[in-house]
Amino acid sequence: MEKVKRKRVLNQLAKKDLAEFRKVLPISESVFPKLFDFLDNQLSEQDCQDNFAIAGKFCEKHNIDKQLLFDWLHEQGQACDCEILNLQDAFEYLKPPVTKTPVKAAIKKQKLNSLTTDFGFRIDRVTSPWILTETLLEEKSIYTFQFGKGTDCIVSLEASFPAEQIFNDRYWLDLWIEETNLDHNIEDLVVERPEIDNYTCILVKSKNWIPVFYFFRNNLTDKWFLKMRTVLSRHKGDFKEFSKLLSNIHV
Repeated sequence: MEKVKRKRVLNQLAKKDLAEFRKVLPISESVFPKLFDFLDNQLSEQDCQDNFAIAGKFCEKHNIDKQLLFDWLHEQGQACDCEILNLQDAFEYLKPPVTKTPVKAAIKKQKLNSLTTDFGFRIDRVTSPWILTETLLEEKSIYTFQFGKGTDCIVSLEASFPAEQIFNDRYWLDLWIEETNLDHNIEDLVVERPEIDNYTCILVKSKNWIPVFYFFRNNLTDKWFLKMRTVLSRHKGDFKEFSKLLSNIHV
């Protein structure tokens, strides 16, 4: 493509009022980007024949009046397929403005041996094999316990236990559904309430899917609770191990 000629064409078009330019277009303006893409692809495989042979194929494929288009192209000073590409920048106004991708917030992580929060949660010592991690995201701290390294057992510290829903099985079933986003049969989901000292515990699991959730609420406060996500094959063992850690947590 001759850069000098392309610049001259663009300068000529720039002098025209955009509204007037759009008004006299021979076909829908939305078709032109498709035409340019088609020409680019075809001209990468074959030479221009100094005519509108390729553009003609495009018109036939899209049921476009090619004579009407070709007459307009001649008026714009374009005499063949490769010269049609001189007009690409004239249709830049069709492209939406480029939005900058927001910069991802910096994520900082650190391991903790103890934790005291302003909403009444306190653990003086995190016993092995449990690992407590603080993740700082957008100036908000997220606390999670993990049973050893690389396991599927994660316990998150959550704020504000929904006390009014404590005996509402459907509420806890819906949480499982929302968290897993799995196809489900509500009849295959189960809510149980294992007994554990000083805590109310709610267990939600499915007969057919792997994820299992436990919700631990300290009977002395609703300001926080603990949510454990684990897997069906080992959830009973993880429950026992976390029950031991709960003895180190204070209100």
